[in-house]
Amino acid sequence: MIRPAGDDADPTPAAARRRSRVKRVLAATASATIAAASLMFAGALPAQAATTVHTYAPTGVGGGTTTSPDAVSAKYQVQVAGTSVQAVKYAQNGNNFDIARFASDSRTPTITVTLPSTTINTVNIYPARYYPAGSVSVSADKHTLTFQMSADAGLNQAIVMVNGDSTNASGQPYLAVINDPLEDPAQHPNTTSASDGSGVNLQTGVLNFQQFATKYLADHPNSGAQTAPAATTSSMAGKTVDGTAIPAGQKTSAGNLVSASSTNVRYPNVRAMAANDLTFALKAAVDTIKANPTALNTLYFPNGTYVWSGLLVNGVDGSTLKGGKLKIYTDEGALLQNRIQAYMEAFEPAVGIINSSNIEIDGRGMFDGRGVANYRADSHDAYRSVHQGGVMVMYSSDITFNDTYVRDAKQWNYETHTATRVQFNNIKALTPYGQPWIDGTDFASGQDITANGVFTLGNDDAFASGHYNPSDGFTPMASGVWGNFALGTSTPDIQGYVNAAGAHDTVADMLGFDSYHWDKADSKNISVSNTLNWSVGAGNSIRIGWSSWGYKLNNYTFDNFNSVSAPAGGIFTQNSPKPYPRISSIVIKNSSFDTSRYSSGPVRLNGGNGSTQTITADDQATYGFAPNPDGSGNTYTYTKTPISTFKLDNVWFSQQESNSSPLNGTTNVTMNNLTVANQPVQYTGQFPLAPSGIGTLTTTYTGANGQTQNVKAGALTNGDTWVGAWTGDQTKNNSSDLTLITRNTGVGLMGEQYTTGSGDGKLSYIQIPLSSLTRAPSQATLHLTYVGHRYSTVPSTDTDQLLVQPVTDTTCTGGGTSCPVNTMTWQNRPSFTATNSSVAKSATFNLGSTVVAEGGGTHQTNPVDGRDITVDITSFVQNAYTAGQPTLLLAVGNAGGTNHELRFVSSEGAIGTGKLTNGTAEMAPGVTVTP
Repeated sequence: MIRPAGDDADPTPAAARRRSRVKRVLAATASATIAAASLMFAGALPAQAATTVHTYAPTGVGGGTTTSPDAVSAKYQVQVAGTSVQAVKYAQNGNNFDIARFASDSRTPTITVTLPSTTINTVNIYPARYYPAGSVSVSADKHTLTFQMSADAGLNQAIVMVNGDSTNASGQPYLAVINDPLEDPAQHPNTTSASDGSGVNLQTGVLNFQQFATKYLADHPNSGAQTAPAATTSSMAGKTVDGTAIPAGQKTSAGNLVSASSTNVRYPNVRAMAANDLTFALKAAVDTIKANPTALNTLYFPNGTYVWSGLLVNGVDGSTLKGGKLKIYTDEGALLQNRIQAYMEAFEPAVGIINSSNIEIDGRGMFDGRGVANYRADSHDAYRSVHQGGVMVMYSSDITFNDTYVRDAKQWNYETHTATRVQFNNIKALTPYGQPWIDGTDFASGQDITANGVFTLGNDDAFASGHYNPSDGFTPMASGVWGNFALGTSTPDIQGYVNAAGAHDTVADMLGFDSYHWDKADSKNISVSNTLNWSVGAGNSIRIGWSSWGYKLNNYTFDNFNSVSAPAGGIFTQNSPKPYPRISSIVIKNSSFDTSRYSSGPVRLNGGNGSTQTITADDQATYGFAPNPDGSGNTYTYTKTPISTFKLDNVWFSQQESNSSPLNGTTNVTMNNLTVANQPVQYTGQFPLAPSGIGTLTTTYTGANGQTQNVKAGALTNGDTWVGAWTGDQTKNNSSDLTLITRNTGVGLMGEQYTTGSGDGKLSYIQIPLSSLTRAPSQATLHLTYVGHRYSTVPSTDTDQLLVQPVTDTTCTGGGTSCPVNTMTWQNRPSFTATNSSVAKSATFNLGSTVVAEGGGTHQTNPVDGRDITVDITSFVQNAYTAGQPTLLLAVGNAGGTNHELRFVSSEGAIGTGKLTNGTAEMAPGVTVTP
């Protein structure tokens, strides 16, 4: 027989790790721009083995619900390996994304997307590191695109942006493709129904919540169970707050049940529950499992719709149950949907695991926090309501989430507070709306937290940690709460204030801790891997710190972390405004960061400077600051220590930023095999740093010979081209060519004065960024890699030398004032006169035996001589720096000789999938400097 729970529900409201591969440093350009003349036709992708594709059941259908609330995308029609997959429109607050979700036995299925009403002009797939140009094909009618999910990405998701990109300026709704692994049948519980129809099967250990709740509501209708809070003596009675005395014995108001459609409902008033609200039924179900520990261990949600205050599990020790854990399983098609919460200050996350242990949540159901609807119903300023998110793990241990999917969270999508040994596997959190505080994953505090396989759409930090007690703005002692009720003025609203304090205390009583004590331990051993994150319009890619209340933040590891569209910045450690957090060991590897919207440098390290931090006794006793290590509670101090270790290894940044990355207060900084704008970082100017208080700074890359080399002080070209005087070349721009060419016609010292005739002169132009320089260098050297010469009739022993002169692209041969590298031609190029005193010259070198014949084609497979030809351009760089020029444009020619046409490796020839076969990244044009 079933032993009933001790009492009825309280009627009073309250992916695979990837190896580091250097070849990824050489990933090609991130965008596939489709032009009518260069379309790749669908069907050009390689053949694949047959793929098993599983399409998910309609969300919310079942258990008497016959229609899903999900709307079909009006823009996208999706097929996966030939199987149609429905794309769902996410439009609770604007329509930034449509979502196509399925499961398959392939990590690299072919995806075909048709846009019947949209002409495809450009396609960008993210993370861009793994989807270079050529990875997507577009049909001849420009309405269908096809791509294969990347094996190198090691992700279950991809973001497709048609006629838009990661700047989020156009192209919405974008398309998110979610390719879950096929579900392990062993995760699915035994769904045999109890013979008595109660939903409680003592033989299988499974409580079928759909059946249980139907019977529970029939026996305990909400209309009879729900009551409003009674008046109680305030916890602030008899105290003085900001100069306002709260009378002794002051009580909160007595509450009323109000219409569910009421807005801005404040405690103690409570919205009347709907007849189908399952909040009380859930508590009764959990109590029933706890009351039958030797027989029950699984809470099962079949497909269908469940409306409630969220999946709240409080005070459950799963180790006492049969099998040693509580299992919660949601069927695909199950929609677990939050109601409009009871009142403005209520605590109702989509999932709350609190004061619990040994719990596993499985299944492919959908948790819907209804964050947008809740924000529209009630104000949710920090001083008006308690913080709450999508999935919250608080004061709990040994918790596992497998395949959990939450959408439309109220605030942070996934978060932990004073949690230990928590695992998140293949989780999704999709809240692609401009709502406040929508972090992707925010492990505010915790120890031994692992997230493997994460996809989030939000509107704040992609990942954050160290923001302790995020609800501290809503406490009786918070100044915002005082100000909201005019305490300290001549017209204080004392009743409103004590009602707000009562709302806070109600949540604190339910949780077992107040808002100053959500996070009360050091954080350590936090590992995040195989993630894809996108933000609407706020936040950083990774933020560690902020207000950690004096606790330590130790040992963070990120592997295959991919951030898209974060606007604030990249990797940020923040040691304010609350006491310095004492951060140690941050390692980021095999990851990519889209920098297209960064308003600051891609890295901002802020470690301690050795000064003293004081934590007062009142800080500890009242506000939850880290306690005195001796246990006394007395005022104490500690040293603001530097960050011990910061390491980037095989990390990709989409664009070069003009602003430097400040590095402050760190003992050991290591940066190895970085890539910026698809260029391996070999020069300091590619990834400018502004170090201060750094113990050891090591920046390295793996050379073509496989050896580790130090990054060179200097800058890589950010634009190069050659222009030709021959009739067929005069109007061509060659900035995408794999080589740079020089040939002196003899008209002018470098052949620059040639205008018309039958000459075949050629000049090259190279632009060097100077923004990374902090002072004029004492030495600057231009490096060009020699490919070879044109004519086999020219003796290999012939000698020549390079001539280099600084020029400007605002004084042009065509009489104009604009001739930049990416558009210049012989007819419209920088106009200059070279003299022996104005040019810098290389040492003479022999032409050698490597011949590159003239003619069509890219000469991609030609041999490369490989010699490094150098020119001292110190005065040019010094003058440009003194003049405040952001770049230095150089004209490059050769001194000349009969039929001396010389080739050098261009930036395009050194790097990328279409580079010279014998070219290497180290051959790209660049300038080394000595400070």
